Formats: sequence, C-alpha cells, structure tokens
Amino acid sequence: DDFTMKEDTLVYDSKGNTVGSVNAGRFKYVPVNEISPYIYNGYIAVEDRRFKTHGGVDIVATLRAGITLLKNHMEITQGGSTITQQIIKNNLLTQDKSYTRKMAEIMLAPAVEAKFTKAQIMEYYCNTNYYGYRCYGIGAASRYYFRKEASELKPHEAALLISLSNNPSAYDPVNNPEDALDKRNSVLETMYKEGVISEKQYKTAVKKKLKVKQYSEEIENESYVVSYAIHCAANALMEEENFGYKYIFKDKSAYKKYKEKYSKVYNEKCEDIRSGGYKIYTSINMKKQKKLQKSVDDGLAYSTEKDSETGKYALQGAAVCINNKTNYVVAITGGRGKDDEFNRAYLSARQSGSAIKPLLDYAPGFESGIFSPSTIVDDHQFEDGPDNSGDVYYGDISIREAVARSLNTVAWQVFEEITPEYGMSYLEKLRFRNLSYIDNGNLSLSLGGFTEGVRVVDMAKGYATLANNGSYSNRTCIKKIETAADGIIYKNTNNKTQVFTEDAAWMMTDVLRGVIEESYGTGHSLQLDGDQICAGKTGTTNSSKDVWFCGYTKYYTTVVWAGYDTPREMPGITGASLPGVIWKDYMDKIHTGLEPAGFTIPGTISLAEYDSDGRRIEGTSIEPDPDEERPYGMDYFSNVIHGEEYSRDDETSGGEAPEDEDASVDDGFQDYEY
Repeated sequence: DDFTMKEDTLVYDSKGNTVGSVNAGRFKYVPVNEISPYIYNGYIAVEDRRFKTHGGVDIVATLRAGITLLKNHMEITQGGSTITQQIIKNNLLTQDKSYTRKMAEIMLAPAVEAKFTKAQIMEYYCNTNYYGYRCYGIGAASRYYFRKEASELKPHEAALLISLSNNPSAYDPVNNPEDALDKRNSVLETMYKEGVISEKQYKTAVKKKLKVKQYSEEIENESYVVSYAIHCAANALMEEENFGYKYIFKDKSAYKKYKEKYSKVYNEKCEDIRSGGYKIYTSINMKKQKKLQKSVDDGLAYSTEKDSETGKYALQGAAVCINNKTNYVVAITGGRGKDDEFNRAYLSARQSGSAIKPLLDYAPGFESGIFSPSTIVDDHQFEDGPDNSGDVYYGDISIREAVARSLNTVAWQVFEEITPEYGMSYLEKLRFRNLSYIDNGNLSLSLGGFTEGVRVVDMAKGYATLANNGSYSNRTCIKKIETAADGIIYKNTNNKTQVFTEDAAWMMTDVLRGVIEESYGTGHSLQLDGDQICAGKTGTTNSSKDVWFCGYTKYYTTVVWAGYDTPREMPGITGASLPGVIWKDYMDKIHTGLEPAGFTIPGTISLAEYDSDGRRIEGTSIEPDPDEERPYGMDYFSNVIHGEEYSRDDETSGGEAPEDEDASVDDGFQDYEY
C-alpha cells in the first residue's frame, strides 16, 4: 500500500550462525521538494520523457522496444521501461530481462500510478536508486560525491549522479573517469535538448572537470566474508535467471557491449541483495576465517606504511582457502584488518608471475601428450625469449626439475609447442574472468604476462582443480539462498566438470611436490609441519611487484597474494618469502590434528625407467607403490595419455596438441573478449 524500504539481508556461516547483517549502507531520505530540479527533470529527460503524461506505461517506448527486439532476433536489449516500471522491477521483481518480467511491469504500473502521485513516484525513485560505494538514494550520493545536499546540486553534478544510477560500476568517476566523463556529458546533452538546462548552462557544465569529493562518512564496512557472499549470491542468482558470465565473443564490440550489460545487471542484483531481506547460507568456517585473517595480518605486520589519503596500509594481501572434499570456499580475506571495504580476493586482478605455469603451461602440456614429467628440454637463453631468474641456465633438464626451479625458458618453450590457443583453452574451462583478446597468441602469457591480470579466487579454483584430480566445480561460498516470501530460491548443487584428465592433474601435483620437497625447489622452506604432504608453486613478477604462493594438500587449497594496490617494486621479496610464509603459517594451523595424507594415484599411472635423453626404456614399466617414494631413475607416465610404451619420438603417441579437441580448443581463443 505504501512505498517502504526493503529489509536487511542476513549472511550465515557454515554452522548457521549470523556473520553479518547487510543494510543499505549510506542512506538519507530526501523529500521531493528538497531534490534539485536538475535531478527531477534530468531523470525525466534521460529515463522517461513522457513521465508526466503517461499512466505508468509509455506505449511509444514499449513499441520501439518491441521493434528492437525483433531486429535483435528476440534478444531483449532495450527496456522501454518507464520510471514507474523501473520502481516495480527494482523493488518487486527480478532483474532478469524476460518477457514474463516485462509483462508484470506493464500490468502493475497502472495500479501504482493510480495509487500515488507523480511527485511521490519520483521521490521514491530518487531515494531507492543505487549510486555506488554503498550509496542508496540521492541524498546519500550527494553527500558522498559532492559533500552537499541534494537540493544544492548543479547541472554537471546532477548529470554525473544520473549517470551513476544507470550503471555505478561502468561510470565510477574514481575508477573509470573517462567513461564517467563521457556519460556525464551525454546526459548533459540530453538535458539541454529536453529543455532542462539552457544552452549557456550546457556549455558551462560540459567544460567542468570530473571532480568528486568522496565524503568518508563513518559506516560499518562489510566484512570480507559478507562482501564475497553478496558477490557469489549475485552470480548465482544471475545464472539462475539465465544470465551467466560469458567467455567467448565474436569481436571487441560484442565484448564491450556485453561487459557493460553484465556490469549493470550485476550491480542491480547486488543492490537488491543488500536490501532485499535475503538469507544467504555460506560455507565459511569462522574459525578458519579468523586464522586466515590473522596469518595475513601477522605476515604483513612488518610494513606499517599507510596511504596518506585513505589511511589504509600500503602493502596489502589477499587469500582464499577451499576445502578440497566439499569444494566450498571456507575462508577468504581481501586485505589487512577489518576496516577496508575493497575485497582484493575477487575485485583485484594482478599479474601472476610463475604461479600460472602449472595451469597454463605444464598441465596442458601433460594433457597434450607432448610432455611428461621426465621430458628433457634445453634450458638456454635465446634472443627473443625470457631470462631465468639470476640469468642461470641448466642446459638439458627434465620438466620435473624445471618446474621446481621455476625456469622461465622451459615454460616458454612448452607453451610455444602446445600453442597459446591450446594452453589458454584450459583457463577458459577453469572460468578465469580476466582473459583478454589482446593476449591472443602472446607467448609471454606462459610466464603470467596478462593484459588484465588474474584474481586470487580464480587461482584458488584452478589449483583446487589440480588437487581434485582435474575435476572443476564453481567453488563458491554459497550453499543456499532464501527469501521470506519464496523460501529457498537457490541451492548449490556443485556440478563438476573434468577439465584435466585424472592422470594429467595427478602428474602435475606430483611435480609440484618437488617445488617444496626438493632442496633446490623455490618453495623448499615451506614444507608443512607433521610431514603433511603438499604441492605448490611460487609466483614472483618482474621487480617483485606481485608475489604469490599457491599450494594444496589432500585436505585444503590455499592461495595467497601480496603487493601494493598501485603496483610498485618490493626489492628482495619473492613468492616464497612473503605469501609463502603466510601460506605455511595458515596451513600449519588448519592441518593441526589431521593425519598426513597423500594424493591418490590413478590406476592408469605407471612407473618406468628413462634414459638420459628423457626417453622411456621399453620393458621397464611397473605399477607404482603409493607407499613408496619414486625410485631414482624412474618417473611416472600415463597409460591413457602417453600409451603403454610411449616415447616422445613415437609418431603414434599423439605427440601434438589436439587440433580439434572441442570447439573451445579449435578456435575459441581467437574470439576471447574479457
């Protein structure tokens, strides 16, 4: 009967205890007579030109949207929704662009118009729009961005806020200033053409610099657990509404269009979740969560430098822990302490360095049949390739030892031989979010040279896939989501996909054990207490601007990243010396009381003797004993991938990466747009 604000959303841990009550954040209700006319009339000009005359549905706009629908082969791309319909969509219905939702808008809008005046409708609209940075309503947005009341907004300020409510992420003036300025000026042009502002006001406004004064109003920040839960819940509900994340596009234009559309719907969904009275049940184990936060805080405590503007610690870290049995995230931290609303674990994409090699180079190399742990590669410096750390080269060396020593030239050669397209197809299957079409065919990817970087959550899912014998699931923290009205609206089934064969994944795991167990391994200092068997990989970028350690046991996978938000050099810091120490500290804590457990050897793995050239000696194959260490001079191979008596020179052994394994391998990467 009346316009009311939505209820708070509750987030629960793995034991059903409340870990966070999510409210709207910054909010200040503003009566319509205290809203700037540039906001009131600006929204009409931009969103709903016939707002003052229609009865809730704009027939002309609806017909135009229908014609666009036919032109786009029945894909809904243009809304045609009035302000009244938007209120209904944002507060009563889902964000799914479906015919059913559109019909519901059309049917309910006249009833709203009959009940409320135009001024009341506009007042509610302005007070429920989301403007980013947890600003709900025009009052909170005015104070946050410009430190003034909503009645005091000037044309250029009003235009920016109108832009933000359309897509807070895409037009964020802090992180996307160029797009924000273009959109603001576009809104100003519309306001001028519709008579909201004069020509003189328009010309003055478009010359204004994009200047905001973010007001640091004290509100309780969402914890890393709560913000991640909202992120995962939004993704889950979007997929339920047939709007999952896409990975392949025909061209750059299609990608840009999709990304803007996805960002808008994602932000709308997060907004709805924060204030929609949801109950989100997660897999987060608060004991492990507190231990992970403490390990990160303690590991970075030596650096006390703080940013002069934000007051946050300059050196930051992020980490994710996954339970390998349940395939759920059990702990996540996005930074130091609890007073930072930027969750770097899923919001920040960073360069991976060598930490990407197992997922992009070596496991696909094993999968291709070209390489095995014993394959010999010439480690040498070459003109157009990378250098090894310290400019040290070993000549002929096995893949197993090259991984433990993290030799760049070997990873480069493996990636080149299997082809970048083939290697990258596996990151697509692992659903890495930040792959870029710009990287097509780029050999520097083999060492982590991504245009947009990778996220901690994606690296954790990738390594957990190796720990689970190549089986991938969308390892999230969401178990189920409920609403008071509908009960359970989402339940996670944790569907699995076999990305790597069991044999390739297990061989990769066995090779990664050498990173920690071998005296020359880059992570040798990180052996876990109690003889707990583990595998992992260090990652250190040029000038140590980003450092990683990604490792796992039979029980848990944990990935740790450290660096500065604005990348800068960290002399003397490596993946083993900072994130590795944090990783070991945390993993030792959560493995206390757990029996040492090895990684189960698939039945199709055999042992054989190899000659000095890395060729298998015929007739020496035996079944491996899981309780015995690998005998000297022998190594593992896959009867499935390599054949019963495989050698690298055997033309029948499948010694090339498959050209047409599936559509994504055949030609998918050339269409990647992220």
